[in-house]
Amino acid sequence: MESLMELTQIPATQLVPHENNAHSELRGIDALAKTVAYLGIIEPLIVLPADEDGRHTIVAGHRRHAAATQVGLDTVPCIVVDDPGAANQLVTMLAENLHRDDLTVLEEAQTYQQLTLLDWEPERIAQATGSDLDRVQQSLTLHKLPEQVQQAAHAGQVDLVSAAALAEFTHDPKVIERIMKKAGGHWSVQHLIAEERHRQGAKDTIERLKAELVLAGVKVTPRPDFHSEGCTAVRLEHLVDADGHPVDAETVKSEPGFAAYINRDYGAKAEYYCPDPAAVGLRPAPNSSAAHRAERDARDAESEARRAAWEAATGVRTDFLLSRFGTAKGAKILFRPALRELAATSMRLPYNEYAHLADALCGCEIRELPENAGMDRLTRATVARWLARCEENLSGLVLGRWGDLDHALAYLDLLVTEGYELAEVEAEVRQSITDRLAEKEEEEVEEEDTEEDEGDGDASETDADVETEAVAEDEADVVPNSADLGDADAERKLEAVLSPSGWHRKHGAAPMRSCSSETCRFAPCRRMRLPRLHLQNR
Repeated sequence: MESLMELTQIPATQLVPHENNAHSELRGIDALAKTVAYLGIIEPLIVLPADEDGRHTIVAGHRRHAAATQVGLDTVPCIVVDDPGAANQLVTMLAENLHRDDLTVLEEAQTYQQLTLLDWEPERIAQATGSDLDRVQQSLTLHKLPEQVQQAAHAGQVDLVSAAALAEFTHDPKVIERIMKKAGGHWSVQHLIAEERHRQGAKDTIERLKAELVLAGVKVTPRPDFHSEGCTAVRLEHLVDADGHPVDAETVKSEPGFAAYINRDYGAKAEYYCPDPAAVGLRPAPNSSAAHRAERDARDAESEARRAAWEAATGVRTDFLLSRFGTAKGAKILFRPALRELAATSMRLPYNEYAHLADALCGCEIRELPENAGMDRLTRATVARWLARCEENLSGLVLGRWGDLDHALAYLDLLVTEGYELAEVEAEVRQSITDRLAEKEEEEVEEEDTEEDEGDGDASETDADVETEAVAEDEADVVPNSADLGDADAERKLEAVLSPSGWHRKHGAAPMRSCSSETCRFAPCRRMRLPRLHLQNR
């Protein structure tokens, strides 16, 4: 039987809100009341038939009812419909509220949750409300998260995407608490999530290794403090038997008098030791390299930790580049600087992982751009190639290769300006670059002062001496053809000519400084290594 609909004027006092109204509080009523006072209620409210007390339950139009009550209207126009079903009532209210007065993400999530209790699937909710399916699923996920996350999303402190991503940590409330304590903007949360994923992966690896050791009959203990006073424990690698032979860990690891601990500093590795070597007939190896090995392990652990942090930050930074500049509209922001550098330098095409990044930003393979590519595609390709170059230069510095300090610093500053939030390791890199440039600036000043003093002392040189020296220098600048020399001689000669320090001494500039093209035409001087940034051993 079709539902009956009736348009009528109903006293405002006989209208009551629906018990499942999505809004926990009505907003914007004052502004709406001014419109109602001037024009009245233009669109009728949707209500259910009167109950035994003569009151009509509002299905759609709670804000209009509140505004009518505020301005003192006696009656309001209403469409009375038969009960369309509890789910349809909720859908009607949600659709109206989404268009009229945006719900908070928590209110929206609570409404979607009510629909799931009526056996509605996310796909059906999305279709009925006109919402994106991903948003519906994220909203339903938010409803399952701790109260702290829900309230942060409700207050706008955390966006819906970031909040939903926290669902993978619901098994460990402390992880969510740590993330929420440090959370800033969207990208800050992404950094924290990436770090927690890495930490969780390391924890799982340790637990798996511990289980394997126990199954093999090995006694697993906490890490001994080998250097503490009174500690007799020694690693097996530093012990020998009575005959001076090294101890085979695989042979004795499950025997009484031996144990193992999980070394968490350098990945997850089982380290075997003997709590009391004398009790099992072992003694320290002569000339043990334990101290040197421990120092090396500490450096390796530090390097590995920094490398892992950098890789996690690079993943988040890549996501930011794709979301911010991976469209024609986003690429236009960087088109001018990208085109300027492409025109003024011999920027090569990216390769390896940087080629993949450029292709993703461009939306196609840069090396296979069609001849009829439009301006939008060419803009994306130009910016993609430039950003890949920026990433390659930055990673080159951090990973211990050569790179342009000024370029790397300008790139990081650009990302921050465009809304990116640096991870801790990225902020350290940025500060190290800044410090290194400041040091080089001081070195340049000292070098210039020294050269001025030397110039005053050489003022007595004759013109003939100066001319002879200039001719000799010009001849030294000539790079010989390697065909005229042996391979070794040619390589040594070429290295001498291209030596940054030697070239600068002749041309009056500080060696190995990141200088501008106006004061230096020697390209390697604008590119230098930065040992302090290396993720390798210090």
